[in-house]
Amino acid sequence: MGTLNLLGDIKEFLYHCEFAKGKSVNTIKSLRIDLYRFNDYVVKCVDLEKISDIDGFNFREFLIELQENDIGKRSLNRKISSLKSFFKYLKDMGKVKNNSAQLIVAPSYDRGIPEILELDEINRMRRSIELKNYHSLRDRLIVELLYSSGITSQELLGLGEEIFDLDNREVIVTSFKKYRTVFFSERTREFFKRYVAAKKQKLGLKYKKEILFVNGSGGRLTDRSLRRLIDRYGLKAGITKEISPHTFRHTFAVHMLENGMTLLQLQKLLGHSNLDSTKIYLEALEKKRRKEMSKDL
Repeated sequence: MGTLNLLGDIKEFLYHCEFAKGKSVNTIKSLRIDLYRFNDYVVKCVDLEKISDIDGFNFREFLIELQENDIGKRSLNRKISSLKSFFKYLKDMGKVKNNSAQLIVAPSYDRGIPEILELDEINRMRRSIELKNYHSLRDRLIVELLYSSGITSQELLGLGEEIFDLDNREVIVTSFKKYRTVFFSERTREFFKRYVAAKKQKLGLKYKKEILFVNGSGGRLTDRSLRRLIDRYGLKAGITKEISPHTFRHTFAVHMLENGMTLLQLQKLLGHSNLDSTKIYLEALEKKRRKEMSKDL
């Protein structure tokens, strides 16, 4: 977890809105809900230590997470407005130099068919990771876990070793204070064991079992570092598609449906609050099948 927590500043802002600005009870309630949820996201971001560290990347990722949980446009716009008001207050109070939220634009969350990786591309990424040290074992485990479990990057980065049930190949993940159990492959289990053993040997006294994926100094791997390593191995594997950690979640979903999983089962594994968010993968599967049929013509 990161060291940044905005609760104190949020409470001061809400007090200011209620007593200095005379905002209504309903407005204060909405601001509290929106900003507390943003704080939940901030606390999970391992690379945020002070308010000035928050940038456009963080705002965009937060909004995408909300949309994944089927937040409507009206609710999304309200949250954007709440963030802009809060950061304007922080700037007026001299707590930040710039209102970094002022430039927030709702992400063009394409409800079209998501990009997925073919099995050959997954295997090429696997082969592109030369298993020569504990960092490369970490990277291979990341690829295996993302692909076989369908978890998000934030869920992955927040993992500790102790919550893994290796015998049953399952782990409990959390997102916005909601918990669910996901499962992982036998290959993931084997790389988990190899990586943890190598990490213990490498880090010595710096080793912490509550942090699974570590950086060079033994701290928690950051969002940016995760994206960079996925980009690096994708390029090395000769993958021309634009990929990210989230591409593995899309790929997992389509491959699960392709292998007979029901839509309701997939919804539970992905943690979607609304089945409509999961149905898009039926269209992605149909697109994949049409593409495969065209190759045989």
